[in-house]
Amino acid sequence: MEKRKVLDEGRQLKRLNAETRKLSHVHKWFAIVAALDCVLVFFYDRDMRNIVFSGGVCLVCTYLWFKGRMRSRAYRREYREKYAKDPAPPPAAQESAGKDGKPVSQ
Repeated sequence: MEKRKVLDEGRQLKRLNAETRKLSHVHKWFAIVAALDCVLVFFYDRDMRNIVFSGGVCLVCTYLWFKGRMRSRAYRREYREKYAKDPAPPPAAQESAGKDGKPVSQ
C-alpha cells in the first residue's frame, strides 16, 4: 500500500494562512483593548502598575499582530507563486498600461 501525504502542499499553505490570520486577528483585538485600557487608566486612575501592564500587553500584542500579518502574507505569496494559474503582472506594469492593456508611451 502506497503512503500519501495527509495534505498536499497547496492545502497546507491555505490552512496555515487561515490559522495565522485568525490568530493575528485575536492579537489585534487584544492590542486595541489593552491600549484603550491603558489610556483610560492613565486619565482616570493614574496607577502606574496598571498603566505599565496595559502598555506592555499592548506592545507585545501589537508586535505579535504585525509578525502574524507578515507570516500570513508570506504564505499567501508562496501559494500564489506555486499554484496561481495566471500570475498577475507586477504593479508597475499595471500602472503603465492603458485602457486596452497596451503600454502607454511617455
